[in-house]
Amino acid sequence: MNGTEFRFTGMKDKHFYKRKLPHWQPEEETFFITYRLAGSLPISVIQKLKEEYLLQKDELYNQSNEQKAILKEDYFKRFESQLENNLNEPHWLKSEALSKIVMDSLLFRNQEHYIIWAACIMSNHVHILISTLPGSPLLNVILQNHKKFTAVQSNKLLNRTGKFWEEESFDTLIRNNDHYYNCVNYIIQNPVKAGLVKEWHAWEWTYLHPELKKEFGTPVPNKSEDTF
Repeated sequence: MNGTEFRFTGMKDKHFYKRKLPHWQPEEETFFITYRLAGSLPISVIQKLKEEYLLQKDELYNQSNEQKAILKEDYFKRFESQLENNLNEPHWLKSEALSKIVMDSLLFRNQEHYIIWAACIMSNHVHILISTLPGSPLLNVILQNHKKFTAVQSNKLLNRTGKFWEEESFDTLIRNNDHYYNCVNYIIQNPVKAGLVKEWHAWEWTYLHPELKKEFGTPVPNKSEDTF
């Protein structure tokens, strides 16, 4: 697909961190990330998904990186499906004030530490497509800082204390242009798919990079919405 120039640098400078699941974090790369409110999925559902993923991952130990990436994306899709179909409390991000805190925080370091290509804030989770820039903090540091700041500010408005975000974020490394555009489409079509609006641009808490707006116009055609 022609239009916005999208450069893949390859996995040259990799960093590894582990919380509940391992994450490879190449520098100057692009990621599709979902993070969610604490308690938005039952623990039993999360545990089952992780156990299935780790079992399948062990079976692919000697397989290619491409096959491992496909497995991770399949796990990601199953997680997304559960998140969208299990509409558990809390839904704090229905609040306009809280959604604004999250979106403003995402855009605060935009063009400085990273480029946000697309973002969407739903009632209990957030999707972003992000490219890290040269010299930027590692992705996990960027997310930790963002989640910490927004949690503190949101809890103040809610007059509560305690966990706001789930610690674990789900990220997948973008492989190529088709993968990139599928993720853009998936993110901005999320409120449409949920029946909240008829057109993606009608959702107040969707952000699309200006270059992509120029390229796609409005509305974005609905491609393979479940492929990311």
